[in-house]
Amino acid sequence: MSHTRWKLSRERRAAAEEGAEPPEVVAEREQIRLAHALGQLVHDRRVALGLTQSALARRLGMSEDEVETVELGGMLPITADLLVRLAAALDVTVDLHVVSDGHHTVVFEERAA
Repeated sequence: MSHTRWKLSRERRAAAEEGAEPPEVVAEREQIRLAHALGQLVHDRRVALGLTQSALARRLGMSEDEVETVELGGMLPITADLLVRLAAALDVTVDLHVVSDGHHTVVFEERAA
């Protein structure tokens, strides 16, 4: 039997009591926040273009369920491939700002005609 798990549990409990979250929890929380922000951008741009989820799915080579997952912020991890595909399908540039404090941002900008 490994007691390592007990120690980690004890450490997690102590950290929670101090109000500090482990770095991996903070990083995961930031990824979720970023995925939700991206999802909102995708939804807003899709609506602005007058596209249905089905039409966007065809442009992305995805299923409608996958598009819905992206829009709801459930597509994790966010990959460079996904961002490139979204940029092409939605006719936008995607700016992803990764900063040392962990508060990353993603922005869509319409391409100049």
